[in-house]
Amino acid sequence: MTITKTKNGTYRLKIYIPIEARMPLGIVNNSYFDKRFKTRKEARQTEIDLLTKLNQIEDNEFIGLNKQEVLFKDFYEQIWWEAYKAGQTTSTTRPPSKSTVVNTKTCFEKHLLPLLGNYTIQFLNQNKQVILNLMTAKANEYANFKTLRSYVISIFDWAEELEYIETNRLAKTLRRIKATKKIQLSEARRDEDLYLTQEQLQAWFTAFKEDLDNGKISLKDYVLFYLTFFLGDRKSETYALQWKHIDFSKAQIQLIQALDRYGEVKSTKGNKKTIFSISNDLLELLSSWKEQQKYELARFGIMTNPEQFVFTYIDTKGNVNKPLHADYLNNKMKTIRKRHPELAHATPHKLRHTGATLAKEAGMSLEAISEALTHSDTGTTQIYVNTSNVVPMAVGEFALKSLKQ
Repeated sequence: MTITKTKNGTYRLKIYIPIEARMPLGIVNNSYFDKRFKTRKEARQTEIDLLTKLNQIEDNEFIGLNKQEVLFKDFYEQIWWEAYKAGQTTSTTRPPSKSTVVNTKTCFEKHLLPLLGNYTIQFLNQNKQVILNLMTAKANEYANFKTLRSYVISIFDWAEELEYIETNRLAKTLRRIKATKKIQLSEARRDEDLYLTQEQLQAWFTAFKEDLDNGKISLKDYVLFYLTFFLGDRKSETYALQWKHIDFSKAQIQLIQALDRYGEVKSTKGNKKTIFSISNDLLELLSSWKEQQKYELARFGIMTNPEQFVFTYIDTKGNVNKPLHADYLNNKMKTIRKRHPELAHATPHKLRHTGATLAKEAGMSLEAISEALTHSDTGTTQIYVNTSNVVPMAVGEFALKSLKQ
């Protein structure tokens, strides 16, 4: 059977492609055609089409993709996609991660294929005004337009590379289109909405402590919230902490990795490795949680060791000691806010903004905050510091004092 039903209800079509048929079909890096469909009918129709082409290739009757008439959709599916997953369409040293591949596929299926899929590559490349109008309209409705633009440029760069077009005539034109929706959202956003005030933050800690004392949340959830705010890190980096990264004797935590959306370990953003000194209060919380986790896992016959993740959970399928789901802390914070409606809206990322902003207000330098947030430069940090600069002396005052001397 080449068509099988998957656990999530889709239909998987998997057909072996002989070596001599791979190039004509645009299947370069795989020995199988492997794709999932929403319905069996779609899978069956694709199977028939593919088998027909294989027979045509065997009988030397298959024409293949006409470079002059290849559609954007067909070029994406049959030529660009596998090359992209192999890391051949970019200048980066590594192929895209599993998570990035999924996000890219979503961008094409939800936005680019409905918009450009039925135009030929040649037509779009020769009619700048058409793609300018289509992509400008998309920029007005979709905030993450820059990502879409980069993918379209990549498609036409690859088409040029493989000589489907003489040259990519669209790159310069596409780069002129402004991310209008994102600009509008940025202008409408108030700085005070990006972070919690001291009073609002204290209310969140009080709510967490109250729910812990009342048995509404576990010690793990309280420590997770506390630690994520304390470090000011990305939640994926907190999720990836293992006990070997915490030095109780030196009161230090080392951040060297993160978890992707599939619970797999990856490097931190920018491959940063950072050591944080931690307070006695946090050290005591971590020590208490370590003992409790050891007891809880022992009930399932699991012995902890330095490789053990600091935070795990039982997933919806009943699997024990699994790395935290990407939205775990978000969901806990939503649940607590339902029980405490007086709380200001907050997310794990907003906690990161809050820590940076309150630290700046307390007198911490932008350079020190940038280092603590593991940013590559202070320009990025400035986005997180949502407070006005405090100038000890205006330049005019300084000049006047100089004149009087």
